Amino acid sequence: GERAFRARRLRAEPARGSHTIQTGWHTHVIMDLPGRFINHCCQSNVGIRDNDLGAFDFITLRPIEAGEELLWDYEAAEYETADAFAIAPVAGRPCGGPTCRGHALGFRHCADDVRAKCGELYAGYLRTNPPEG
Repeated sequence: GERAFRARRLRAEPARGSHTIQTGWHTHVIMDLPGRFINHCCQSNVGIRDNDLGAFDFITLRPIEAGEELLWDYEAAEYETADAFAIAPVAGRPCGGPTCRGHALGFRHCADDVRAKCGELYAGYLRTNPPEG
């Protein structure tokens, strides 16, 4: 795919928050715009690749139509969410339609689905073993 845009880390946060993105086993960051506010979809049209700016490049998974909203799967970066959250409708429709997982628990719980939909376009740290403890 093509790079849709690059996100830059604005700052690291000591813990997961409502607008942080996990970039490492113990690293959560606030990204610049538009990365911070791109919406979730289980059937995303962009995946992510680690970049040298402390965040992710957003890479198209398929051709994107002019004016189409960019959507990514949050579970491609979050190993485990602090609290499962119901996936809210996107633009008035269910998250991903028939393939929507209905909740976001984290990569730990849906790794096979994320890999099937995003290929290699998910956070690099998730390719390593979780630290012990």
